[in-house]
Amino acid sequence: MPGAIVDLSREAPPADLTVEICIVGSGSGGATAAWELARAGREVVVLEEGGDFTGPALTEREGEMYDQLYMDRGGRTTVDMAVTVMQGRVLGGGGVINACDVVPIPDGVLRHWQRRYGLSEYGPEALAPFRASALADLSANVPDEAQLNRNNTLLRAGAQALGWRGEVMHHNRVGCVGIGACLIGCPENAKRNPRFVAIPQALAAGARFLTRARAVRIDDAGAELKTVHVRRLDPRGYREQEAFTVRARVVILAANAVASAELLLRSGIGNDHVGRHLSLQPQLPIFALFDEEIRSFRGIPQTYAVTQFEDLDDAEHGWWGFRIEAIGGTPGIVATNVPVFGHPAKALMHRFPNFAAALLLTPDDPSGRVSVARDGRLRITYALTDEQRTRLRKAARAAARLYLAAGARQVLLNAAPPVLISREADLAAIDAIDFRPATAPLISAHQQGTVRFAPSEQDGAADPDGRVYGTRDVYVFDSSGFPSSASSHTMTPILTVARYLSQRLLARAG
Repeated sequence: MPGAIVDLSREAPPADLTVEICIVGSGSGGATAAWELARAGREVVVLEEGGDFTGPALTEREGEMYDQLYMDRGGRTTVDMAVTVMQGRVLGGGGVINACDVVPIPDGVLRHWQRRYGLSEYGPEALAPFRASALADLSANVPDEAQLNRNNTLLRAGAQALGWRGEVMHHNRVGCVGIGACLIGCPENAKRNPRFVAIPQALAAGARFLTRARAVRIDDAGAELKTVHVRRLDPRGYREQEAFTVRARVVILAANAVASAELLLRSGIGNDHVGRHLSLQPQLPIFALFDEEIRSFRGIPQTYAVTQFEDLDDAEHGWWGFRIEAIGGTPGIVATNVPVFGHPAKALMHRFPNFAAALLLTPDDPSGRVSVARDGRLRITYALTDEQRTRLRKAARAAARLYLAAGARQVLLNAAPPVLISREADLAAIDAIDFRPATAPLISAHQQGTVRFAPSEQDGAADPDGRVYGTRDVYVFDSSGFPSSASSHTMTPILTVARYLSQRLLARAG
């Protein structure tokens, strides 16, 4: 029997449900698990707090789309406001709003997980077939030369001038028309993300997806039947309305490393590791002003990456160093990141077509924390280390040199005070950036950790099968379980691990 997508903001909440499997979250982890489990004959209900936005509903209007497609309307931050935490809230999850970059877990990272974290089951050989399936799900392909916009080819030109290594990245677009609004959804439905791959397949196998359904607590985690308490939301997702419950033998959390840990904490489930070991993988934007028009807001935002300074097999960290990737954005989000204010900012934004832009991606050790305060508010705590600050400065120096080598008139870094670089002699100004909280616009798009996989509950919050310690069949199937940064982009790693864990669950259940 085919499944259905039910918008609870427009339909009455169902009578309290009893199902075999309840999944919280419909992104890369949740949708993939729903597909795998439903086609194996399991009864599956998926809860999604966001709405369903495809085609013309993705209006390209920044205010509306950030409001509807992101948690906290795109304004979620760490408690000190140092890092903006970008997390999707939409049917299909982060794959609806990301830049479509396909970067699998490197073998070196998997070996690191085996060696340092005791995850012997997560070897490259064991994960290889699931990684291949993830790439097939995404229709992973390399953009052809005609799809590399000027923003990306300038970054490549700078790297080539300096003799630095780089690559054209794989992506998951099919039929891209170059609108450039990827971070607020593709109205052409050109992204081969969970909304257009796993979810239709799960629906065909009978899975049900309930949108505008916020899971607020899980009871009876040690019982055969767990109770998930759910609140119906209004059509804009602003207010909680009627409550209902879903009773399930298996509960799978796949709501992002922040939200999955938050739900466990609000439910009093799990050990002291829950919420700890958060990786935010902070990114720093950098701009360059050229005499020619760049129009970075058209075409594919991210196609070229400078990989000269990244290590995919670091003995201590797995993935380490830093990576420089071209990026394009819509005017509103760019305006929030330029290093001037008021009339100077208005004058600078008049030159928006002449901007080039990149992100400096820096893996981090899992040192942050998700918690729930006494007043019920979510808290994300994170502090940069001295080593991270040094690495961010090195990345900024490298990116500035790239742009100068590519012919930039000026390189701009939003910091306090602003850093403006017109020649190599100006690079020393970068050394003065201290990265105190809220003095540079750090962004997190790849949260990981918080319910760490580990072979014992002394070392983590969930076992290697994703089962939360102290529970009976409550699992995490998303980036919450990653013990360190899996990759520079987490969509493919999450798909890979969700497939792997789903098959392990089916094998145990028989």
